[in-house]
Amino acid sequence: MVDKADKMAEETVASDFRANAPEPGPAPEIDLGDFQDFKLDNGLQVILVENHKLPRVSYQLFIDVPPHMEGAYAGASGMMGSMLRRATSDMTKSEIDEAIDFIGANLSTSGSGAFASTISKYKMQMMEMMGKVILDAQFPEEEFTKVKDDAIAGLKSALADPNAIAGRVRRVLNYGTDHPYGELETEETLKNVTLDVVKEYYNTYFVPNRSYLVMVGDLTRKEAEMMAQKTFGSWETKDVPSPSFAVPARPEGVVVNFVPKAGSVQSVINIGHPLELKPGTKKAIQAGIANSILGSGSSGRLFQNLREDKGYTYGAYSRLSNDRLVGQFNASASVRNEVTDSAVQQFLLEIAEISKDPVSGEELTRAKSQLNGSFGRALERPRQIASYALSTIRYGLERDFYPTYLQKVEATTTADILKVASELINTKGINITVVGDKAVAEKLAQFATNGKVNYFDVNGNPLDMAAMAAPTDVSAKSVLEGYVEAIGGLDAIGKVKNYAQTMEATIQGQTITQTFYKADGDKFSSQTQMMGMVMADQRYNAGKAMMKQQGQVAEPTDEMVAALKEQAVLFPTAGLLQKLDKVSVSGTETIDGKKTIVLDVEDPAGTAQYYFDADSKLLIRQVRSQGGQAVTVDLSDYKDVGGVMFPHMSAISGMMPFPLEMKTKEIKINTEIDAALFEIEE
Repeated sequence: MVDKADKMAEETVASDFRANAPEPGPAPEIDLGDFQDFKLDNGLQVILVENHKLPRVSYQLFIDVPPHMEGAYAGASGMMGSMLRRATSDMTKSEIDEAIDFIGANLSTSGSGAFASTISKYKMQMMEMMGKVILDAQFPEEEFTKVKDDAIAGLKSALADPNAIAGRVRRVLNYGTDHPYGELETEETLKNVTLDVVKEYYNTYFVPNRSYLVMVGDLTRKEAEMMAQKTFGSWETKDVPSPSFAVPARPEGVVVNFVPKAGSVQSVINIGHPLELKPGTKKAIQAGIANSILGSGSSGRLFQNLREDKGYTYGAYSRLSNDRLVGQFNASASVRNEVTDSAVQQFLLEIAEISKDPVSGEELTRAKSQLNGSFGRALERPRQIASYALSTIRYGLERDFYPTYLQKVEATTTADILKVASELINTKGINITVVGDKAVAEKLAQFATNGKVNYFDVNGNPLDMAAMAAPTDVSAKSVLEGYVEAIGGLDAIGKVKNYAQTMEATIQGQTITQTFYKADGDKFSSQTQMMGMVMADQRYNAGKAMMKQQGQVAEPTDEMVAALKEQAVLFPTAGLLQKLDKVSVSGTETIDGKKTIVLDVEDPAGTAQYYFDADSKLLIRQVRSQGGQAVTVDLSDYKDVGGVMFPHMSAISGMMPFPLEMKTKEIKINTEIDAALFEIEE
């Protein structure tokens, strides 16, 4: 029988063990495997990471393009990268795609090179294909048109995303427009890019003497040397211009910057600054640990404060990057409009605290444990080992930098963390950049050293908010009357009793067609088809609504019914003249260089914004909240149909991950419409 006292002693020991984690053992030296490297006569540096556990190989060709300004052609590098695999001298894009798919491989290209992977059986074929698309790229004109259109569409999508906008403006403010890292693509610069510009970029920067070929997987040194020489040995060396740039300075004090985005239900907050932090240094490791404690994950101080304690956001994080030229610190979160100023205050408090007071031993131990675990997991992926090898060669690091990484982490003390945080993570010179509803902007002035808020557009250009204030010489009524006259006048639209409109768009290579019908008497019908199938069917008829998705009837909500009722009006914008108590002039804004007058319109879903071109008087944009998202519809290409001007292009963004451009194929007014199209199924 166990003595009662002994049993109690055992329980006490067990309890103490559960309450206190065991002391960590000494940090091990990591065996990365002795990666091999050699250089071809033309300067191409080759890195080999052998791994024969699986019959797979991967290749990365990294072109170390020196930082430079693209100027009026910003975006040319991305277009060039997309063009690389569009054709070779003996293969079209479809033939390249088919050849890659046939062997179950992957091949992607970018402005900084290419990546490919396949099974060992096809290692030589894949290397030859990658070499072909890099060294024998042909840049066909017809493919360039598609690439350019995709680039412009991608930019439009980014400009509808508050997070992307915040990232763009943050770059301008942190680095400056005269620095490569602060240079932005705009629709104008993308349109400036020609095929000759793309070819010039390729010819200037794609050279072997600034390139690295990383080969990973089921390969021997002999095979690697043979394949590299055969594929890239004839690549000709060239000198590449490498301009120098001054290191961007931190701002003086705390600077508050705001980007107004109509219809925003959240504020996107970014707080940070540029910093000098070179890769492969002890300071970089210590700074990474400090950032881990502050906000790299759910255990970070920012997450615990702004989400777990205050409930302001779903997540708050920080990031600290090192770079040969210039790095940056950035803390970010998306928060509800009404707590924007409170969230900024908590960010600043946490940043100030970690730069002034030592972190606890428990926090440091936890951060080290997390870094040890993530580093260990990373070593399970041969591609990550290759990344470490590339960094070692590219940055000229000591060969034992990564093998002894965990030892350097373990040697870091709380004093080290305080020293590096006080230097790199503090509020002595910092940009607060917020994207959101302009109603919250002035509440942020309290944080600025100068007590002012600076306003910017989505491209980081300063905005004069006084000039954007609601004009005193116009009214909602006069704006709407100007619009009615611009589209043809009351007499012309009064003669329209119905119309049918067919529009088309392309989604991931598939054509989507939407045909909708409107008729006097509050009647609306819309059918959306793809690949011959009706994907959506929406109808409204005198107070009753019906919605079908792929043949399944969906019960319409009150909000949906109200939206369909509005769409049933033949000319809903003109109809706002009958609802002037719901309409007000909120200000002016510039869209694609055009001054617009903005009307706020109260509807069942909230407040929508209507943007009217100050010169043409036409409606060119609508922004409204839909499902918690700000959906933007840009209207253009107005054409006369039976005496009335109809927009023939509608670009919709914010509703999907990519913008949807609907082009009108046909509009018929006062035409025969089958009454069955307006029938509501009970």
